[in-house]
Amino acid sequence: MNDSANKFLLSMLLAIKELDSPLNAEENENLYIAGQQLSLDPTAWETDIEPTLMEIINNNPSLNTVFQNINSKLEKIDEIPQNLIPNTEEITALIPTEENQPLERPIPDIDMSDFQSNEITNAAIQIISSPEPSETVKKISKFDKLLNLISQKYSDNK
Repeated sequence: MNDSANKFLLSMLLAIKELDSPLNAEENENLYIAGQQLSLDPTAWETDIEPTLMEIINNNPSLNTVFQNINSKLEKIDEIPQNLIPNTEEITALIPTEENQPLERPIPDIDMSDFQSNEITNAAIQIISSPEPSETVKKISKFDKLLNLISQKYSDNK
């Protein structure tokens, strides 16, 4: 997945984290479906997954507002610090164990920039496929640090 897709996924996760009220059951179900699709076929990002996620975001005005704000700031970051991206083990520890855990995208033997991309994708898959994405994402302390980074360094005043 490309840098733009990773920033989109991070923006969406951070927007869900910042929402005052949790997502409703239909939104959670649609996120779960998108997460499963992302897990099974990440190459369908532009044709299926991103449009599905945009529909969820656009249909929730408060989520859309928060998403647009975070996304505009995140787009200004050239490289997201790896230490602010939760890894698979950290997220797995926060999600209740289920029989139908999402498939994890395998990480091939490639350079470190692609490794970071996979971590973001894997984090997004695990979070949006969890029973309560709103609650899961709020438990990830690294996202608090990432929000602080983009709020301080990349505010609209710069």
